[in-house]
Amino acid sequence: MRATAATPDSLLERVHALTAVTGAIVSHLSAAVLWGFPLPQALENLAVVHLTSRPGHRAVRHKNVVGHQQSLEPGEIVPGARVSCTSPLRTWFDLAGILSLDELVIAGDFLLRRRNPLTTIDELDAFLAGKQGRAGYRSAMRARSLIRADTDSPKETELRLLLIRHGLPEPGINVPMFNETGGWIQDPDLSYEQEKIAIQYDGGHHASPAQRRSDISRDENARDAGWRVVVLTQWDLTPFAPGMEPAAVTRVRAALTERGWTPGPGPKPGQRQRARPTEHSLDTNDR
Repeated sequence: MRATAATPDSLLERVHALTAVTGAIVSHLSAAVLWGFPLPQALENLAVVHLTSRPGHRAVRHKNVVGHQQSLEPGEIVPGARVSCTSPLRTWFDLAGILSLDELVIAGDFLLRRRNPLTTIDELDAFLAGKQGRAGYRSAMRARSLIRADTDSPKETELRLLLIRHGLPEPGINVPMFNETGGWIQDPDLSYEQEKIAIQYDGGHHASPAQRRSDISRDENARDAGWRVVVLTQWDLTPFAPGMEPAAVTRVRAALTERGWTPGPGPKPGQRQRARPTEHSLDTNDR
């Protein structure tokens, strides 16, 4: 298939040309990019294209193409104006053999994000129930135990998994915060309602003057309502040296301890370890 020299060399243009010739379905990492899944940078910008051929058709063999052959249910194929690709759920399931556990959980949270989710918890569970015994099923189920709905960003998920892995209670996600009169204050990224601890992850866009003013007001209102606010950045998620505890874990643990939390028995993967108040507390990777 030929294209004019002025045609942009984008993934969509490449898969449009390849699928027009082969009749294959865009899948795996290529479908994930088209759907907007958060992926590790090293995988997001791969030059190769993943195409799936249905039974009875040979897997595509072509330069810079990874050809797959597998059975796809009608509901697992989404036709588009330019190409057909695997559905969000099928795409996520196919990533189980490619991504690490944390990366797969981040991708799963993206499916169930607070704004414009691509599926629901019930649809995810029903889909997985039909995949038992298939390649990738065990990895997908491990990730499912850690997937949560209503997140706003991949970094929220990364931070939540980091805290759980270091033995801290699982925080709530975007749980509304109210003042004494019932007025809404904010939806902190992560929080411990019982201990009244709000955790905010501030990404790069929080550096603008307007956003900084908004963030300061946000945090002052929360503190006025009796909440302890912990603001974290990427710097806090990365250990200073191998073997060191990330600052995010140290700071959140200190806030919990200050509010009367004491460590209890470690939770099983995906379970919420509840904070245990003392009598002086306030309201309280595998592939």
